[in-house]
Amino acid sequence: DRELERGLRGLVGSGSSQVSVGAALRARDAARPSEQDLAEADRNLTIVRRNWVPREELPRNR
Repeated sequence: DRELERGLRGLVGSGSSQVSVGAALRARDAARPSEQDLAEADRNLTIVRRNWVPREELPRNR
């Protein structure tokens, strides 16, 4: 339990990380979105750029 807590503090705490390179790479791979996540984002995500006004009204059916 103590090693697990130390690893978690290394990921979220301030200062330099105490997580090994291998653990950081595994965390990066685990955080990657799946194909299903990307498809859902394409269907449901509306991107609004700052200081940009669309030519037509954005859909409001949410």
